Amino acid sequence: MKIPFVQKAPLILIGIGLIVISTAALSYFSYYYTVGRENLVETSLIQSNNKLASQTVNRIEKKIEENDRILLDMVDVNDPSRWPEMVDAIRKADLNVDQVYFLKPDSDWPLYPLYSHEIRNQWGAFRASFKVKELDLDRIALDQPHHLHMERPKNYFFATYALKEAGDGTRILVCYQMSFDKIMALVDSRLRELQDRFYVSVVDFEGNGVYGQPISPSKYRFETRFPNTLYKWLLQILPRNYTELEQGVRNQRLRNLFFVITSMSLTFISVAIIFVAWRRDRQLRKLKEDFISNVSHALKTPLSLIRMFSEMLLMGRAKEENKRLEYYRIIHSESDRMTRLIANLLDFANLGRGVEYRHFEKINIAQLVVEVLEAYGAEIQKDGFQLNLDVDPGIPDSYVDPNSIAMAFLNLLDNSVKYSGDRKCIDIKVACSNGFVDLSVADKGVGIPESEQQKIFDKFYRGSDPSVRRIRGSGIGLAITKHVAEMHGGEILVKSEAGKGSTFTLKIPIRESEDDSRFEIRDSKP
Repeated sequence: MKIPFVQKAPLILIGIGLIVISTAALSYFSYYYTVGRENLVETSLIQSNNKLASQTVNRIEKKIEENDRILLDMVDVNDPSRWPEMVDAIRKADLNVDQVYFLKPDSDWPLYPLYSHEIRNQWGAFRASFKVKELDLDRIALDQPHHLHMERPKNYFFATYALKEAGDGTRILVCYQMSFDKIMALVDSRLRELQDRFYVSVVDFEGNGVYGQPISPSKYRFETRFPNTLYKWLLQILPRNYTELEQGVRNQRLRNLFFVITSMSLTFISVAIIFVAWRRDRQLRKLKEDFISNVSHALKTPLSLIRMFSEMLLMGRAKEENKRLEYYRIIHSESDRMTRLIANLLDFANLGRGVEYRHFEKINIAQLVVEVLEAYGAEIQKDGFQLNLDVDPGIPDSYVDPNSIAMAFLNLLDNSVKYSGDRKCIDIKVACSNGFVDLSVADKGVGIPESEQQKIFDKFYRGSDPSVRRIRGSGIGLAITKHVAEMHGGEILVKSEAGKGSTFTLKIPIRESEDDSRFEIRDSKP
């Protein structure tokens, strides 16, 4: 059962185009979806680790702020005489404080501790870092802790300060200077929990390492700023397996891309194979149609002549003896032409089925050629052709199939007759060369373009030149001739130039005995 639309080229081309477009679209969306899923997983990982970094920073800040509330409760500004006692208690407590200063809101000179030779360095460093006039104390509320985080050439300065009011209304600025070592110990205690899974570092705004080694930029490096207390620092964390993560993502994308490209390539190759097969099938259908048309014409012409002249003989219209002999000759010639055509068709049918009937006997190929020319040469010469036969002396006998060789020779001779044009001269030569008998048929006709010289041996091929295609032919003669050559273990060669004629050479190996194994007799099957 035939599907109606498969014969229509536009519909097939549209179908192939739709397959290509749909495959490309499907591959694109598949890759886009896969990459989107990967990005979603990667985004989830980044968000999770960013959240972890923020939680760690918040825990450190929360601890510092809890200490601030305790510090505020431990100071009473109403009794200056107890300030030394309060300061000693604060310094002994685990609150990260290195020194406590009491100042007037409008002065950088501490009320306590007073300047002395023993604390001159610490006292001077404090005054250099803590500038009361830069704090904008008019806007801060009483008993609310605030933080100062400054960078110094040799170290960092941390302080918590609060504005307190005595019973008599006097305002005192209390500054708790933090110990760098104790702050770092606090940071270390919170970050140590992460170090099994992450590289951890704390850096300042200039990228200098404060805790651990600074971490190089990476898409998996997560960075969070301390918002309130240690606000000059940034926390950096990087998964220890980040190289595996990056390599895994790259490999996954390469795999996805590979599978997408492979699937598209296979689809395109499949479509190309389908298109080529369809195109080849279409060409074969056209060739078969031409073949049927040509064979029908080739059979119709001799049948018409046989019918016409036989009727004339039966009706007694040929009164003269020479006329009757001429009609008999034409009937015999046309029936012989039909016999050769039918023999070609039968051999071609057997070739298609892979069936061969071979009868090898020891004969002389040169003598076979002479006999064929004696039988058919006269008819060719009557059409105005000049036949030149050149046979080398000493052509040896060989085991061949004489009927196949004769048919191959007649096919070559028939082609030369059909395509000679106005230059009706055919040269036939039989020679020996390197263990082969070379049977050559040369004409001076239309010739064959070099691009088509191998195609002419394909079944049904007729050539692309319109002047050639107008000449009636079945398109199977050279295919059968090639099959005969290969069946004997030989080959057929062509030498031609467009407009200057063609030379076909049938090379048959010389087999001196029936079991001669120097040349393989092959079954040439399609």
